[in-house]
Amino acid sequence: MNDIPVNNPVTGASLYTIEDPSEFDIRAAFAKAREGSAKLRQTSVKERQAEIRRLIDYLMANRERLLDRIVEETGRCRTDAMISDLFQLVEDCQWLVDNAHKVLRDQKVPTPITLLGKKSRIYHEARGVVLVISPWNLPLAIAVTAAMFAFAAGNAVIIKPSEQTPMADVFKEIVSLSPLLSEALTVVQGGGETAQQLIAMRPDMIAFTGSGRTGKKILAQAAPMVVPVVMELGAKDAMIVFDDADMDRAVAAATWGNMHNSGQSCTATERLFVHEAIYDTFVERLKKELEASTLGLDGNADVGAITTDFQAEIIDRQLADAREKGARILCGGQRLEAGSRFFQPTLVADVTEDMSIAKEETFGPVVSIYRFTSEEEVIARHNACDFGLSTSLWTQDTTRADRVTRALETGCVNINNVMLTEGNVHLPFGGVKYSGYGRMKGAEGLLGMTRSKAVLIDSTRGKREPNWYPYSSDKLALMDRLLATVVRPAGLRKLISLAGVGLAIEKLVRRK
Repeated sequence: MNDIPVNNPVTGASLYTIEDPSEFDIRAAFAKAREGSAKLRQTSVKERQAEIRRLIDYLMANRERLLDRIVEETGRCRTDAMISDLFQLVEDCQWLVDNAHKVLRDQKVPTPITLLGKKSRIYHEARGVVLVISPWNLPLAIAVTAAMFAFAAGNAVIIKPSEQTPMADVFKEIVSLSPLLSEALTVVQGGGETAQQLIAMRPDMIAFTGSGRTGKKILAQAAPMVVPVVMELGAKDAMIVFDDADMDRAVAAATWGNMHNSGQSCTATERLFVHEAIYDTFVERLKKELEASTLGLDGNADVGAITTDFQAEIIDRQLADAREKGARILCGGQRLEAGSRFFQPTLVADVTEDMSIAKEETFGPVVSIYRFTSEEEVIARHNACDFGLSTSLWTQDTTRADRVTRALETGCVNINNVMLTEGNVHLPFGGVKYSGYGRMKGAEGLLGMTRSKAVLIDSTRGKREPNWYPYSSDKLALMDRLLATVVRPAGLRKLISLAGVGLAIEKLVRRK
């Protein structure tokens, strides 16, 4: 087993170490999860909701200490940690407490008139063991939200946090909140090899949030075992500002939409398209807003640090490539000082498609700005991107807003706002293209943690179905008449025709 150091990204101070688990540990974790899954099948949704309520109470009672830990492990400013990690997690969990029982209850669905006398139901059943592989940028919210959605649906959960921000003590406390949570949740710390070993144990589902590169490896490993995967991957999210936009709100949104969490959010704005009629004014005002942003870790700071060395190096490389190929850095463009994890808020103009910053995810406080002339042009440029997670659209024309929204290839659209679909747990969250597939949150995300079981109930006694043997030319002719009747427009004539052919079929079936 290898020791993995966990360090403060700003000071470099050692916080603690975690260990890669042994093969025995991996097998024991899955054995525990399988046993927990069997026990969870005996619990009601209401019982599981009570456990989620217990988690909320823990989060609220310990929120200052939890914020300390998030800031210490990620280097994010305290307000970012509150808004995107703690606040979001509590709100997501509260939605489950309020709604899970309604979403997961058995459904009555219509039965066609050709199956008269029968009833149809859909049962939403747990999958079994769900493996949650979570990233370092939101170490608490992403991991625990996915885990609680899976748990609410009746699944046992194995959580593999990022080795960069393992939040080890916090996860131990969450697991030990109650006997049921202890049985249902298992946390396995470790690096990339640990994730591979966990997947090899064939969980019933994988929920992964992270880079596209890692996501493809997970898919390649899971596919031969036919293990379903929900993937929330990288992005190159856009903001589109038309000339009738509310300038004050749009500039403020562009600032926060990229700098929030130091740009380390999958829904951060990295491509900013501004209509040519307001482009120059917008650039000038945005530049002032970015330059006024403050860097630090406390509650007064706007922008925190970059969490990992490798992410800081990606930002350095992209900016160097952009400069070399002719881009203009309008503000920022470098670290606060040599070796620092703090990056100055950066605005880049004259970006061309041959630059890595134009097509690769940056994941930092860097936004590229482009001018456009028409609706058709900006839609085409937006959709030419390989990613499609979340888009911000700004216009006062509601007809245009709806038209453009429908034309954009993306999983989420915020009209006259930014990054807000992610904040509404009633909405499904996920992307298209290389941003992944499947959905988290909302009813769709919760049902995605289940297997749907179709049930048809027939109380008929003593007689055969019309579609059973024996076949005959008379039965074939009647089935043809029935088919022709089924596709007729709804109305009284259709009902009369159905009754007539139905009686004829009934008479035929009753013959010896």
